[in-house]
This record gives sequence, C-alpha cells and structure tokens, in this order.
Amino acid sequence: MKILVVGASGFIGGVVARQFKSHGYSVIGTYLHDSLADEKLMRMDISNRFQTFKIIQEFSPDIVIHAAAMTNVDLCEVERDLCFSVNVLGTQNVVDATKTIAAKLIFFSTDYIFDGRSGPYSEDDAPNPINFYGACKLEAENRIQKGLQDFIIARTTVVYGWERQGKNFVMSTIAKLKRGKMMKVAADQIGTPTYVSNIAEALLDLVCKEKAGVFNVVGLELMDRYTFARLTAEIFDLPKELLIPTPTAELGQTAARPLNGGMKTDKLRSVSRVRMLTPSEGLRVMRESKQGSI
Repeated sequence: MKILVVGASGFIGGVVARQFKSHGYSVIGTYLHDSLADEKLMRMDISNRFQTFKIIQEFSPDIVIHAAAMTNVDLCEVERDLCFSVNVLGTQNVVDATKTIAAKLIFFSTDYIFDGRSGPYSEDDAPNPINFYGACKLEAENRIQKGLQDFIIARTTVVYGWERQGKNFVMSTIAKLKRGKMMKVAADQIGTPTYVSNIAEALLDLVCKEKAGVFNVVGLELMDRYTFARLTAEIFDLPKELLIPTPTAELGQTAARPLNGGMKTDKLRSVSRVRMLTPSEGLRVMRESKQGSI
C-alpha cells in the first residue's frame, strides 16, 4: 500500500511518515520550505492546484495524509489571506486531487474549532471557532466531508515531542528553562496534551481497521498550560520556579484562545487498541527516547 504524506517535513507529518514506513508501507513525503528540504522528499505547494494534482495523480497513493498547514495561530489572525490560501484552498486542492484517484484522505484538525466554553468536547459537539485559524480548520473539515466519502479527520491539540524545529510547547519550554529564562505561561488555557508518536500509532491502527470519520486523537488527561509546563520541568529536571502562571488576558496574544478546551477520546477508545497517554506518561517516554537533544 502506498502512502503520500503531504507535509512530511513538518512535526506531525514526519512522525506519521516514519510510523507507516516502519510497518511496511511504501511512503513518499513532501516539503514546502527550502529550510526543511530533504533529498528523500518532493517539493509541493498545496496552494498550487496544478502541482498538487500532478504529484498526487502521478504517485497515485492509496492514502493521502494531509499534514501541511499554517499553524501559527497569531500569524493566521494577521495574515488572513495567506492562512485561508493554505489551510482552506490548499486543503480543497488536496481533496479534489485525492478524489480523482479514489484514495483515502487523512487530515489533521484541532480543538480550536471550538470556543472553549464547555470543553472537553466530543466529535458530535457543535463547533464555534473564536479565531481565524480555527475558522479555517473548520472550513477545511467541512470541505473534506462534502467532497469525500473515505476520510479520517484527526482532531488533536497541544502536540509535543522531539522535533527538528523545536517549536512545540514542550520543546520551547525545555529550551527556555535550560537557558535560565523566566517564562510566563497561561494558567487558564485547558487542553489535552498529546504525545506525537501516540497520534501516529492511533492513525496506523485506524487505517488497519479501515475506519473512517472524525476522531479526537488526543491525550487522556485535561491539563492547563502552566501545570503542563511544571510537569515538563519536573520530568526533565529543570527549574520550575522560572515558570510564572499568567492569565491569558495578560499574555498579549493576537488571536483569541479557547480556554476550557480539550477533547474526549471515547469514540477512539471504542474502536482502537492503541492507548493514548497521559501527559506524565508521554513526557517520560519522550525523555527516555533521548531524541534530538537541545
């Protein structure tokens, strides 16, 4: 079975690509930015419709895993045209190209499609995004559901693990604490932190079981960002006294954040043998893996 991972140079895309490849799938991946270029990957810009169709139709995979996105929430709020071009129109291009070869599509979404007033959310709760990034991811979800029958929309949030760019919350926390820098952390943004390798394991299991639909693929425990940062400091033996609990309203973030967020995993647990990890478990696995030291 052939897999095309769009955005394999990124954090989630790279881990998912390696997971499927290690289980015998023929995997090819793409990158966009030259800083992430890899001789094993093809360059592909999903906002370029012709290029998207050309690569997807030429490789003709059984599954397209769409992990390419503009994920900087504050930048999305400011650069709305770019965000829409990548996250909505780019996804539409991937959907339309995937449809021509009758492949399955796997897409990554977020709990930012919700307003954060009554989390954690199930797959059936009504979305109500409060920032532009969330609105675009919701629109992308809608276009997938309208355009395709065989798809998995994997909603996830606060994804952490070792990554080359070091941009995820845990890696940035470790880096700042190692440098002895004080760090203000939101004490009122609640989510379900998710270990990246856990996502890859769950998706592989869903594919093997030929499942389709919307699934929350997240960690097992609700936790605010400050508590999660303190837990990170404890597990990686770093000075947690440098962490300053701060209300979101005082952080000066450009885009509004859903506060009482996070997602439930009842649906995933009903069909998958993969156990999602708690933040403590995931951080300890990350520490023991000793990949990509900072």
